[in-house]
Amino acid sequence: MENEKRHQNEYDLVTVGFPMVEIMRKERGVRFDEIGDFIGPYPSADTCIMLDVAARLGTKCCFLGVSADDVYGKVVMDRLRKDGVDVSKVRIVPEKDTTVVFVRYETDGTREYLPTFADTACVSFCEDDIDLEVVKHAKCVHFSGEVILICTDDKRRAAMLKLLHNIDKDTIVSLDPNFTEWNTEVKKWLEPFIARADVLFPSEGEAMKMMDMETDEMACNMLAQQGKIVAYKRGSAGCDIYEGAHKCHADAFQVTEVDPTGCGDSFCAGFLTGLLEGMPLQAAGTLANAAGALQAAKFGPMEGAMYRTEVEDFIDSQRR
Repeated sequence: MENEKRHQNEYDLVTVGFPMVEIMRKERGVRFDEIGDFIGPYPSADTCIMLDVAARLGTKCCFLGVSADDVYGKVVMDRLRKDGVDVSKVRIVPEKDTTVVFVRYETDGTREYLPTFADTACVSFCEDDIDLEVVKHAKCVHFSGEVILICTDDKRRAAMLKLLHNIDKDTIVSLDPNFTEWNTEVKKWLEPFIARADVLFPSEGEAMKMMDMETDEMACNMLAQQGKIVAYKRGSAGCDIYEGAHKCHADAFQVTEVDPTGCGDSFCAGFLTGLLEGMPLQAAGTLANAAGALQAAKFGPMEGAMYRTEVEDFIDSQRR
């Protein structure tokens, strides 16, 4: 009976976060202070994107956190629920709003964000929102540096540390550093999560900052020597994967880039799906690269999320 209960409650992948929506400039090169068209709302937030992609790839996912009881919160929660993510553990917060992020692109592809975080549902996040039974039976718990750095006040920090400190020693912990700047404060907030992580997903420039080394390659090698798997995201150059003294490379896939938002989160979803299925690391990197490329080919942060058969067909077609 206990084994049956555990099987029913067990998740492949658990993460924590807060839904948000993006409202995006329709055309590139239009500043926020100019009159122009916006489109949206698009469901977003880094851990929401990651879970949605993973669920479509066939991973059993559970989302912890809080969401506003407004129309934008429902946009995100309905999308996750529809795609098979268990959102039953998310606490709905009345009388708070969902975070809205306005996004625009310059003609050269650089992005500018205008977020509205003040007094949104995420400020209500607390230790009671961490379901320890879910954490106990998770095969993998994923953290985002963006979420960790939102939760630096005492109440939300305590919730993040409760999650971290109650993860079983045999559970895989993954971390996408996902920081926009690096300083002593950021280092302090991220350090315990970096130390516990079994799998790290640094983008270009992040690993060397985290490890205070001259190059990303040196930093990735050092992390691998500490027993971690490092999937180093290099965008159109694919990814390098470090484990122990070994390094392998997985090539990128060629697509016409429409919107790069969510590509890194989709990469994490693809890699963790492959890892949890027991794939060789290079094959997991290939699945991750494909998920990231498909995301880049669609406008909107979740709109490139594809189902497993579609991703596999895409990989096969590119190989042909």
